[in-house]
Amino acid sequence: MFYWALFLLLAGLIVVALELFIPSAGILGVVAAILIISAIVLGFMHDLTSGAFLLMVAVVALPALLGAMFKIWPHTPLGKRILLKDLKPEDILPNKSHYQKRNASLVGQLGIAKTKMLPSGIVIVDGEKYDAISEGFAIDAGDPIKIIAVREHRIYVQPFSGDAQDSDEMPVRDRDILSQPIQELGIDPIDDPLS
Repeated sequence: MFYWALFLLLAGLIVVALELFIPSAGILGVVAAILIISAIVLGFMHDLTSGAFLLMVAVVALPALLGAMFKIWPHTPLGKRILLKDLKPEDILPNKSHYQKRNASLVGQLGIAKTKMLPSGIVIVDGEKYDAISEGFAIDAGDPIKIIAVREHRIYVQPFSGDAQDSDEMPVRDRDILSQPIQELGIDPIDDPLS
């Protein structure tokens, strides 16, 4: 009876290994669990020492086998199909020279926060919307910002609190809309029909 229990335990461990290589939607895992539990029960039916020995072998061998299989599995044909290769930033992000030139030219430009930035949000610079990240400060919508860096296609901004001459550098369309004359906004004034 002990040899049958040992055989069932060995068969269960082999089925566990097969589960990692053959996609079976867990059916092989259930079969492996039944085989291993049956082996331990048969061992205890034989005698207490045999059951304890088989239980100890299962407790030690199962994690060791799973650890070894997970190291081997990415190198199998099935593992190679399922797992992605190690991707580099160039593989994911656009790496065209015009993106790099455009992003590098943004450093130092002034704009305005379109949304609240906690820490990320949308900014408008030179009439274009960009996703940006605030460097350490929360920025309210409508506040002026300055682009301080572009790293890995991410735009980093800080609140702009320069003096009056610096704020004139900001394009008219990016300044506070309520402080601009109506003529600069391109909106025709409403004529009073009663006069």
